[in-house]
Amino acid sequence: MEIPNIKRLMTKETGPGQKRYTFQYMATEAHTVEEYGHLVDSFSYEELASWLRELEGDGAADFFSNSRELVVHPGGWQSWSAGWELGPGEVLPRKVAVVPELIRFTNRDGDAPAKGEIVGHWIMYFRKGSQYVVLASKEGSRFPPTTYRISPRARRVSIEIFAKGKTWKAGDILAELSLFFAPDYFSMKDTLRALYRQDHNFHSLAFLTAPDALPGGYESWYNHYTHIDEALIRQDLEDLSLNDNFIKRYYLDRNRPLVFQIDDGWERAVGQWEIDERKFPRGLKLLALDIEDRGYIPGLWIAPFLVTRHAELFHKHPDWLLRDEKGDPVVAGFNDKWDGKFYTLDLSLPEVLTYLSQLMDTIIDEWGFRYLKLDFMYAGLLHGAFGGGGAAYQWYHRACQILTRRVQDGRGRPVAYLGCGVPFGQSYPYFPLSRIGADTREHWEWPKVRLIGHVGRPAARVNLLDTIGRSYLNGTLFLNDPDVIFFRSENCSLSWNEKELIALVNFCLGSQLMVSDDPRRLTREDLDFTGRILSLYEKLAGYEYGVQALAREVYHLFSRCGTIQGLINLRRRPIRLSPGEKAGSDWKSAVIKTPTQLETALQKGGALVSHGKPYPDGSMLFEGPSISLYSARTNQG
Repeated sequence: MEIPNIKRLMTKETGPGQKRYTFQYMATEAHTVEEYGHLVDSFSYEELASWLRELEGDGAADFFSNSRELVVHPGGWQSWSAGWELGPGEVLPRKVAVVPELIRFTNRDGDAPAKGEIVGHWIMYFRKGSQYVVLASKEGSRFPPTTYRISPRARRVSIEIFAKGKTWKAGDILAELSLFFAPDYFSMKDTLRALYRQDHNFHSLAFLTAPDALPGGYESWYNHYTHIDEALIRQDLEDLSLNDNFIKRYYLDRNRPLVFQIDDGWERAVGQWEIDERKFPRGLKLLALDIEDRGYIPGLWIAPFLVTRHAELFHKHPDWLLRDEKGDPVVAGFNDKWDGKFYTLDLSLPEVLTYLSQLMDTIIDEWGFRYLKLDFMYAGLLHGAFGGGGAAYQWYHRACQILTRRVQDGRGRPVAYLGCGVPFGQSYPYFPLSRIGADTREHWEWPKVRLIGHVGRPAARVNLLDTIGRSYLNGTLFLNDPDVIFFRSENCSLSWNEKELIALVNFCLGSQLMVSDDPRRLTREDLDFTGRILSLYEKLAGYEYGVQALAREVYHLFSRCGTIQGLINLRRRPIRLSPGEKAGSDWKSAVIKTPTQLETALQKGGALVSHGKPYPDGSMLFEGPSISLYSARTNQG
């Protein structure tokens, strides 16, 4: 399909392991983007199929022959966007009821899907069985965000860029995409790894970990939330070595690096990044020094782009706020733990960038923190009437460069950044360690928030859907931070099966293990559970893991070498795996065909943890929610 002012340039790559098409979109004449979604291309499933045949021959010829056999992963705009596959006929909610500002947490400006349409971002894929067809946008610091509008009914994909306000010259390249076919999960990961070449960024985080462990530690949020003060934080710091809690046994007893991160609640107001002296009368410098003296890495939460009405900056520098074309402050979202609606800075203003630079210098050099959790980063990519003109993505990159420019503190010690609420495609060069899903929670679901259609709601179930669904990014584009694991019984409604599920999924499919539990409040049963999880970590260590959905919220987990095989059931009800003809093929079926490798492990291997009940017909019933893991080695070794 020809698009005015745009020319598609196609290049075919056919090297070993590098079969792909590269699409570049060139401006044929100068123009300024006036709309949120600037259309650059549109093609049918049939065109996709023809390109695949040219790359792969007949091996992928019938991939798009039946739309009812395809599942779609839309990728997601940012950390909290829906991160799971959509089966035939499934779409995401088009709006959030009651609190419409919450749509900012998951959708970019102008997303607005049509009825029956799936909107995707950055990297999206179609899957048929174990095969994948992937569209991957280069983005990074060179190109604006890419949006995919997928219409299963029309069997069509349209490509847009989000560059409202940008003026292009004739000959400018607006976007660059890769199209490739992957016969299995790990082939997809390997191709993405080769495309984006993130290894050098991962190396900058080496100080956070030991060769035989995942990085991680303590953060205050998921137990205390904003209700923190110096006495409480110091008590938690002291208690880490109190008993056989997870942090002591996994990190301290083995002399592994450990992060100790203070989360939201230390500041006077969001957007006023001064220490609340009522809570921390001695400031944070001495606290960070005490953390460092124990051999831990001091960490601090901040949302650098946000401003609330309670912040002094809102009233002292109203000209620093990003405003819309009517002159009103752009609403960046809603948070009931603050003061409702909140706003964002105009990142095109030099004085705002100076403010951000000075803020980071203060946190790193004056206060002494070396692990910075930068949250709500999507707010830097909201559109507004920028004082400096241009498009949001241009200013976002300048701001991210300033925020992450410090790789060492003033004493030469390394500094790391955790991105959270990050727009993925624009952020991967700056935040190799990133949250890749919605916040977890000490409860499985949040029914009221689910009811209003907020797909990025904090809930353990939603967080697991994202951790599993975005596992293909782990070790390729990001070191995935899946959020915390839970061992406590107090102030936590999760069942033992649910806590086990979170702990094992995060270990197998993530790259960071964080805990918010108060060690002093752990019961004997909590500590016994901790020991059991640590024993499983020993058995599961050293493998790279993949995952594939067998049906909605049911997954086959497997190691690259095939030794470890598992079944994840996120449904509330049991599901049955059957090796025979009785297995259903429907996405929502409760009877599912057993994958061959898993069947072998079930028959000949040993159970590492099992919540499956065998039946005489050879099928197995698996509890929900639960995870079951097996070694494919025979019981004789």
